[in-house]
Amino acid sequence: MAQQVNFPRDTTLHEIADVLRNKYQEFDGTAATYYKIMREWFVAQGVNVMTPAGLTELCDRWYSITRVPWHGWVSFSKSTAVSTGTKGGDNEHMTCAASTDTVAGKDDYAGNPLFACVDCNFVVDPETLEPQITAISGITDNFQRYSPNHFVGVLQMSAYYAVVDYDDRYEEHYSSTENVPVKGIAPLDEAVRPNSNNVRPWVVHSKYFNHTVNNKMTSYAGVIPTAWISHNSLHTLGTQTGTGYSGGTTADDAFLKIMLHIKYASLTGDGIIQGCCNCNKQSVAKVSETNVKRVILSEADGAYFEPGMGVLIGTNASTDRNVATTYNITGQAGAVVTSVEKVSISDTNYIAVYVNTDAVFDTTADTTLISTFHWVNGSTDCVLGNDGSPKDNTSGKYPGKIQGIEFMQGAYEAFADVILKLYKEDDGTYWYEPYVCRQTAKFATSITADYQASGIKLPQPASSNWYYIKRMGYKKGVYFPIDVTGASSSTYVRDAFYLLAATEGIREWLARCFLHIGVARAGVAGAGNGGDGVGRASWTIVGRLSPNGNRGEWVA
Repeated sequence: MAQQVNFPRDTTLHEIADVLRNKYQEFDGTAATYYKIMREWFVAQGVNVMTPAGLTELCDRWYSITRVPWHGWVSFSKSTAVSTGTKGGDNEHMTCAASTDTVAGKDDYAGNPLFACVDCNFVVDPETLEPQITAISGITDNFQRYSPNHFVGVLQMSAYYAVVDYDDRYEEHYSSTENVPVKGIAPLDEAVRPNSNNVRPWVVHSKYFNHTVNNKMTSYAGVIPTAWISHNSLHTLGTQTGTGYSGGTTADDAFLKIMLHIKYASLTGDGIIQGCCNCNKQSVAKVSETNVKRVILSEADGAYFEPGMGVLIGTNASTDRNVATTYNITGQAGAVVTSVEKVSISDTNYIAVYVNTDAVFDTTADTTLISTFHWVNGSTDCVLGNDGSPKDNTSGKYPGKIQGIEFMQGAYEAFADVILKLYKEDDGTYWYEPYVCRQTAKFATSITADYQASGIKLPQPASSNWYYIKRMGYKKGVYFPIDVTGASSSTYVRDAFYLLAATEGIREWLARCFLHIGVARAGVAGAGNGGDGVGRASWTIVGRLSPNGNRGEWVA
């Protein structure tokens, strides 16, 4: 039986660190040991009788005393078109494989203090504008996963990151400390406290997409992400949720990409964790029924639907999910498939797709239409690891997660803190450039003086179309394409971005993809769509509640 470690309430940070080092040799690299030590220490500090402020202070202490030196990197070639890189430093011998709900992939990062992550509940303090941790899964007794009143996030140690350019390659460095010989090393953008140059010892990101409840944003499991979101509507929703809350940010987006690059030494999620981008199915009922909560489909069509899948049900007057007839039974919010069962009616075999609508409804053969929609939040909770997808990681049918954070439920993700500026320079060159605001109170529907140029510029192409990404650039928490010349679905980043040509104005940034963009163009690394106005909403767009809308600016 493992020994219990007792930490007296007044134990100093240095004494606690010494106990951890001596008793466990700075952990043993396994997730089980890491979480065991974490729970022992938090419980010993009286975690279950603490206020959110007290628990947050404990998190500050925990992620300070467990911070041990770790500096690793990935080197990517500039002269070849491969998507994979070479790991170096402390990262050199670490491996990671995505998991499914039946197979646990090897993850050397899961028990490393810098990467170990745990689900939590969080709020944003209206005065400091900083996230506070209110509960931790497996650590405190009050963690809630299925409540709209408790926002679910993923908590882990903060870090320092830099991209360093060389003639033949570029390196991405990730470190537990600033004290490494790397030019430009800086904390993760979301770790810089608002209105200061101080670095928080931990970061938290929303685990799930928003499901709007009473005109407020949420992050909880068991519900379909709310669609018909836009950059502008995220501002309204954030304000209605409370002071300091935000829609998803460029920092949240960059974190997923950084974790993909460092853990998998890959610029792309293709062949690793694809996410949902190839899940477009629309089928008509084969049998008419009254007062039911199911649709009877042919065996071939019905086999595609699965429990946990979001669907829209209406009529086949149109197959465009933006048209109200496609959802006049379920409503715009959709419904969740609860079960899929084989049935026999008049000696013919069918498949019945059951859904969780509040009221019963009638179906009409050859007229009632059921369409795939966005997967329910928590679809990846069954995955046996921090990274992966249910059932399979590469088909494009299922959502994915990286470091416990779900992505690509079947929709673009809109960001609240950024507006894409499309402009023309004096030499006649047209550019895309993200402009970012780091204060939620100053978010706007146009680029004001409170928005700063990211410094990452992408030339507009010769014609409006999808373009594969050759190179991404990173500055101050923004990861955005800087080159789309000569790339393809099998080279470099391997994901695409829809770009306009010779255009001036502003656009919203829609990340990644939606249900039927397809595996070739879509992925976690993909920039998505840069062609829509900041107020354009669609069934293809969802958002995420973020505690990271208010961020300071780091000065080395």
